[in-house]
Amino acid sequence: MNRIRPNALGVIKRNNHLLAEKVEDKTKGEIFYRLMGGGIEFGELSLEALKREFKEELNATIINEKVLCTLENIFEFNSKKGHEITFLIEADLLEESLYEEKRIKILDKADCCAEWVPINEIKNGNIRVYPKEAVKYL
Repeated sequence: MNRIRPNALGVIKRNNHLLAEKVEDKTKGEIFYRLMGGGIEFGELSLEALKREFKEELNATIINEKVLCTLENIFEFNSKKGHEITFLIEADLLEESLYEEKRIKILDKADCCAEWVPINEIKNGNIRVYPKEAVKYL
């Protein structure tokens, strides 16, 4: 179904690293990172959606939220076109122990983890992060 998908993605940082999920586009053979978060449900505000997604995915609580911007992203992933409107939100994790983990298991996806990715490697283009426009807010 062709539709625009609203989502909320979190910019969570620690020691010049960004929390993101490693993803592979099998069609393109591309490895990249995507900010943590997900879709906004009907009747849900973007901040509520981000809090819900972090609880579902990492059993984590986000605090100190600040909306950075709204982005529009048209893309192709695994040969399927997508169009999304993203609320980019900077926040911190309440659970300080998660800042010490190298990888954090994503609870609602089999064999997936969030990782702390070096921001300097993102900014110099060695590591891809999507949506691309989010990089300027790191």
